[in-house]
Amino acid sequence: MPEQPAERNAAYPLPAPRAPIPTPWPQLTAALDLVFRHKAGLITQDGTAEARAGQDIALHCAAYGINTLLFTTTPPATAPPALAIETREHPTPDYINNRLLSPARGQQPQLVVIERYERLRPDPRHIPAQYDPIDDLDYEPPTAAEDLLQSVRDIRIEVPLLLTTTVSPQPQMTDPLDRWLHHDHPAVTLTDVCKPVLLVHRTADQTVEGRLEINPQGASGTRLTIEWPATQAAPK
Repeated sequence: MPEQPAERNAAYPLPAPRAPIPTPWPQLTAALDLVFRHKAGLITQDGTAEARAGQDIALHCAAYGINTLLFTTTPPATAPPALAIETREHPTPDYINNRLLSPARGQQPQLVVIERYERLRPDPRHIPAQYDPIDDLDYEPPTAAEDLLQSVRDIRIEVPLLLTTTVSPQPQMTDPLDRWLHHDHPAVTLTDVCKPVLLVHRTADQTVEGRLEINPQGASGTRLTIEWPATQAAPK
């Protein structure tokens, strides 16, 4: 008989403020190191089972009673009471910051997950006023990547933050991201604001290969194998 959430909570205490937030895969937990004030990035291939890892992690944590706030456009069919879901298509940093200051039902999040973080939009104060191209010939409006970078930097929360995005081509595990992706791609931008950033690619039914594009020590290219079954049981 599967364990009930109450039984699992008793055997699985909530993490201390600086203990990593758990994921369904212990080696991924260690690699992402989701702790106090950390922003971590996870990059997967579009269309794969791993692409829903953000939601899987949110469901897993909430099933164990860890208050989790999930920003997604495709919410799960059912959710544990500890999971709060936001379906706003383009959240702004101010919205996210204020959401944590005024938690729903008094449920203070202990983890925030933003799926497809490239949906973020900058706050109005960072949108430049109208300009006169004759008076300001050197003016260049910010690129989408610059807006995204600023948006992530403006998320000022103390709980762990997981940002996910995907790549369309097969992940290249031997080269840095900016060698096989455009420099404005959200996956590349992620490396400017998150430590660590982990790229994963399915290599076998039970494992994925990972590449730490940036790890907490500032080194790139660390490779690891993560036990991650292709079919993940849904949290009870």
